[in-house]
Amino acid sequence: MPYDYSDLLKPAPFTVLLADAQPLMRLGVAALIDAQADMRVVAQASALDEMQALRAHHRPDVVCLDIALLDPHPAERLAALRHGADASRVVVLTQRCGEEDIYRAVCAGANAYLFKDSPAEELLRSLRTVHAGGRYMPPAVAARLAARLHGGVLSQREMQVLEQVAAGHSNKRIGLAFGISDGTVKSHTKRIFHKLGATSRTGAVAIAVQRGLIAL
Repeated sequence: MPYDYSDLLKPAPFTVLLADAQPLMRLGVAALIDAQADMRVVAQASALDEMQALRAHHRPDVVCLDIALLDPHPAERLAALRHGADASRVVVLTQRCGEEDIYRAVCAGANAYLFKDSPAEELLRSLRTVHAGGRYMPPAVAARLAARLHGGVLSQREMQVLEQVAAGHSNKRIGLAFGISDGTVKSHTKRIFHKLGATSRTGAVAIAVQRGLIAL
């Protein structure tokens, strides 16, 4: 009986490193990936240092991570993952759905961005697309990114004022902090309201948190 060489001709599964602080999340995603013939999980990490060590050791084809693992500087750390001699292709799988979170991750080089409530098939599709050299943004993510790109962008000073507003500080205190007048603070606040589509301080802070501009 002739030997069947078909298995030898099949391409090896591409490798995935999972990085997420939630053990059950990792186990569920790993089970999903390992059930596929064309991909396999080579390692799992629960912290940034562990992920970096495992990435250097295994050289995975794709890193699937929760961007929260990269705090307090997620954009900078993501950019570092995506560039350099040991650059990795990255699929972000996270609960963070703010427009600013998505925008910063995409600008930092994320190849795909998905929410943790995404269907299983969408995650698998994103992994295959990214491994093949493409980018993947599901409709819900693309819509939020488009809203961020077409919405008003706060200046550095407006962001500073917004953070002070979120902390509950008065215009007078904000003015003293930055060496500007109450009237200038009011002008900044009005522009913030206009750009965020808010009508009050509370509303502006709520919208800013929802968009991922600030965290409380």
